[in-house]
Amino acid sequence: MLFATYTFAVFLAAVWLLHLALPLRGRQILLLAASYLFYCWETPVYGILILASTVLDYLVGRGLERTENPRGRKALLGASLLGNLGLLGFFKYGDFLGENLVGLGRLLGFAGQWEPMGFILPVGISFYTFQTLSYSIDVYKRQLPAERNLWTFALYVCYFPQLVAGPIERAPHLLPQLRERHAVRLENLVAGAKRILAGLFLKLVVADRLGILVDAVFAAPGTHSAAATWLALVAFGGQIYFDFASYAGIAIGTSRLFGIRLRENFHRPLVSASIADFWNRWHMTLTRWFHDYVFLPLGGFRKGGRRAIFNATAVLVLCGLWHGARWNFVFWGAYHAVLLTGYYAWKFYRKRQGRRAPKNGSAWVLGLSVAATFWLNIVGLVFFRSPDVATIGKIFRACVGLHDGPVTPFGWPLGGFGLLIAVWLAIELAQEYGGLNERWARLPWPVRAAAWGALVVLTYLGAVNQQAPYIYFQF
Repeated sequence: MLFATYTFAVFLAAVWLLHLALPLRGRQILLLAASYLFYCWETPVYGILILASTVLDYLVGRGLERTENPRGRKALLGASLLGNLGLLGFFKYGDFLGENLVGLGRLLGFAGQWEPMGFILPVGISFYTFQTLSYSIDVYKRQLPAERNLWTFALYVCYFPQLVAGPIERAPHLLPQLRERHAVRLENLVAGAKRILAGLFLKLVVADRLGILVDAVFAAPGTHSAAATWLALVAFGGQIYFDFASYAGIAIGTSRLFGIRLRENFHRPLVSASIADFWNRWHMTLTRWFHDYVFLPLGGFRKGGRRAIFNATAVLVLCGLWHGARWNFVFWGAYHAVLLTGYYAWKFYRKRQGRRAPKNGSAWVLGLSVAATFWLNIVGLVFFRSPDVATIGKIFRACVGLHDGPVTPFGWPLGGFGLLIAVWLAIELAQEYGGLNERWARLPWPVRAAAWGALVVLTYLGAVNQQAPYIYFQF
């Protein structure tokens, strides 16, 4: 079920009105049933997978609470890791591994052929798998008591606002909220409605419109001018950011209607001042998951600079592979690993030389840092968006003016897309570095109310209305 549809609007209104009259247990059961309906709307059979993950980790959690034997505890944690990662690997990476193993066999002289299994990737499996795994690991480390109520735990796994594309929640933050009966507060309703409206605008008016240019260029890679190709890459930076951030915003706003607060997932990442700053702002719940459950167990920064570089590289390559079972995502992760390694190597070198990095208080240093980080991210998106290695090469050739044939003319003025991108960047920069949000909060409330009303009109009139699925649904 897509957020930006009338179906979801009716679904949300019905669930919210029903939950008003119910006690705590009734609300939990209602939200649990609604979550399964939401998830199984398109492909009901995949509800079995999320049910299997729920039962597995509930039993593992209860077993870890009762077991003191170290071997027994490791076996229970291993069952959680094997079960969850096994399902994820089978559905998401089975064909990828099979094709590459057969290809490797051919290089070694073995004959073979891989017949694709043809499974449709279960929507959101990467998100709820990481959410359930974090619960089992926290209980194993005795950082969290096991949840004894099956209904509450099942709701934690499949809570519908953030089920399909995050934010990836942690049990210590979400579970206590699911155990409470939240009173209806005007503050929550207003805040939730604002986040939902802003999310709809970003998806329907901004992200989907930028996607028109992006799809046109990548549908015929290498046949567009260098200017059009670069503009499409910048447009894709905006498309994927606003597409994903709009989902997170609607999820946060929807949950706020029920009195439950989800974690923020983005903080203006494309106006970051460094590549490390970018990873502190982009898909923050995933970044923190990898930091806490992969980077730190590998040793983090504790075992020296070379080991830290290896750890960071492993995490970013895994992060790339998390996005999809294709080599382009591996290249994207490796690209960011090189950037991050270079950034920290530069910092360590300056520290050893007794020199401090220039402070961002200098406007020109800040401006250069933001611009350099922005363009490095945009270049990396060639790997992310391209469906195969051949497309990567064609896009990079087009970026330097080398085309496979005559330049394909556009049916839309590039200036319109350029203006939309310029407005977006100006607003983001003003929010991050110019205090725009604080100035907005000081405006009289009638002015702000009129602006929100104008946003409703703009969303209605400017929506692309192509019901494009969210990009991160494929992950």
